[in-house]
Amino acid sequence: MPYASFRCNQVIQLTGNQLTLEYVGQATYFKLMQLWDKYSGNLTDFTTHFSFAIDSQNRSVYGDGLAFFLAPVSSKIPKTKGGSTIGLTHDDQALDSKDNPFVAVEFDIYRNVYLDPPGEHVGIDLNSLKSVANISWYIYIAIKEGKRNEAWISYNSCSHNLSVFFTGFRYNVPIRQFLSTNVDLSHFLPELVTFGLSASTGNSSAIHTIYSWDFSSSLEIDDNITITKDPVSSPNIPAPNQRKNNALGLAVGLGSGGFVLVGGLALVLFALWKRSRRNEEEDYVLDDCIDEEFKRGRRPRKFSYNELVHATNDFDEKEKLGQGGFGAVYRGLLRDSNTL
Repeated sequence: MPYASFRCNQVIQLTGNQLTLEYVGQATYFKLMQLWDKYSGNLTDFTTHFSFAIDSQNRSVYGDGLAFFLAPVSSKIPKTKGGSTIGLTHDDQALDSKDNPFVAVEFDIYRNVYLDPPGEHVGIDLNSLKSVANISWYIYIAIKEGKRNEAWISYNSCSHNLSVFFTGFRYNVPIRQFLSTNVDLSHFLPELVTFGLSASTGNSSAIHTIYSWDFSSSLEIDDNITITKDPVSSPNIPAPNQRKNNALGLAVGLGSGGFVLVGGLALVLFALWKRSRRNEEEDYVLDDCIDEEFKRGRRPRKFSYNELVHATNDFDEKEKLGQGGFGAVYRGLLRDSNTL
């Protein structure tokens, strides 16, 4: 039985459509991503957005979660019996993934004491399921009721900032949450990578459903790069017919470690840009980033007061980042442009 199913209603259920224990499933983009270029030293900017639900069918005990991941082309779905690694690596390499290097953003709903903080959380992982950065995720009600959530992940190659903006539910009211860290991805992954979504269940279960997934990046693949290993161990399968730029082909992982290419799942690509300012010591980095933004043709624009009220949830104190000489600084989402 496949560890991931592609439903006729255009959703992907990474761990099947039932509360099955000890399942692993992945959905990957059928093309590779040029993460960085060794000749120029350039890193890519990328952004991804996905709409998803984790549904425990009203059960109070559930597991294990899902993750957006980047991995070397040679990576395969690890053979694992538990859900603690979310399908990213072998059980015995949860703290140091030597065989399957990866960078991931995890949406973890089951606590493994030696890996995780208490409760449901979102974390950024670098070759380890012990996150380098994490934050509590207010998601309990949404999991019991199978409510849909959104996640936006972006990487700024100039500041090396990997940021995650995601939704949750607090007292059954939708909220927005945020997490970020600085990391040079070229120190962890090769030039070409595969990327996608992974989910797992262990001794507890939930249904992990992807409703939509969008992705875009700035670097074109260098045709001179030689791939020394096949990305998967499956026989050659012809690529699906590609629609124009709004078609996103997926590979759905099977229990054998092979992949089946799925065509015809039209997902709209979009551009989401996130710039992070953490402290005054990073000013010189941000100046370079801003200069680069202008070179790329981006310009500042004016926003009405009503737009800012809506973006910051009426200047909610929870969204306040700090106080400066010109007043308070808030984090907000400009919905029309998908900009944070």
